[in-house]
Amino acid sequence: MEHPHDLVGAIPERLDPREVRRLSVLAPARAVAAIAVEWSIVALAIAVATRVDAWPVTLLAIVVIGARQHALTVIAHDAAHFRLLPHRQLNDWVGNVLLAWPMFISVQGFRHYHGEHHRHLNREGDGNRALWSTHDAGGRLTWEWRYPKTPLGYALKLARRVFLLTGLFWIVRGLIGGFMFGVSPLGHVVRLLLWSAVAWLLTVFDAWPELLVYWVVPYCTWHIAAQYIRLTCEHSAIQSEDPRYADARTTIPGLIGRFLVLPRNIGYHIEHHWYPSVPFYRLPELHALLAQQPGFRAHAQCERTILDSLRRCVTPGIRSRLLPR
Repeated sequence: MEHPHDLVGAIPERLDPREVRRLSVLAPARAVAAIAVEWSIVALAIAVATRVDAWPVTLLAIVVIGARQHALTVIAHDAAHFRLLPHRQLNDWVGNVLLAWPMFISVQGFRHYHGEHHRHLNREGDGNRALWSTHDAGGRLTWEWRYPKTPLGYALKLARRVFLLTGLFWIVRGLIGGFMFGVSPLGHVVRLLLWSAVAWLLTVFDAWPELLVYWVVPYCTWHIAAQYIRLTCEHSAIQSEDPRYADARTTIPGLIGRFLVLPRNIGYHIEHHWYPSVPFYRLPELHALLAQQPGFRAHAQCERTILDSLRRCVTPGIRSRLLPR
């Protein structure tokens, strides 16, 4: 099933097109339910933290909310691939209002970079080179994205990123970028009206401090950490005897890992890059089909925990094993 973000060039494992079409059929109710669940957890975390009013509960709420912010971004990522709703305009409106705009980005802006990341994965033209500054002007990996690192070196990288400044930069960049990359004039007007309404409500209810504690701080701390850990797991220090499998890694964590770092099946990353037409809720089934292929079993780097994936990035020469699901 062709998709505008398909990899330029052949992928190693071609499944039966009928299976790909079946897996690519959208189930809007599942997407809407996922959005509702994530926002409900955010609301519950804020309600509990404000009612208890104790710093350990506030810290826990910050982690939970930051993780849910990351989950909302992951679902917005499906909207960027036109995988949220069948109607493309509705897909973008819902993706922006409920997912992207609250995260200081736009579906169109993310699509601008992420589509090219898919089409030119780990090659010249890869959108991640601009979005994440992974390469210098000469096409070489920058120090931050050069692996393997020592455990201390990786910890220092994360510490530098979660110390508020990266998140604040992202907020400013996103607010400015929201007026670029193909957003319609109507979209600009609606976005400004929504932000104005939010600002008015925060003023009326004297809730600006709560916005800072329960949205900006989670965004600038745990959300940023989850983003960088996820990207490290996805594309760093991948070793395979077949170079066609060396562009992405799949990480299938347990319940806690999914909740805190890799929500909504985003860890099925080889599968997603090969078949971007498959929505997030069907990626485990896609993985199961690929795991039946001898080439995938022999060469794909798949890990069962986030720590296992990170160990590949701080300890050279460890060979992973595929554990099909």
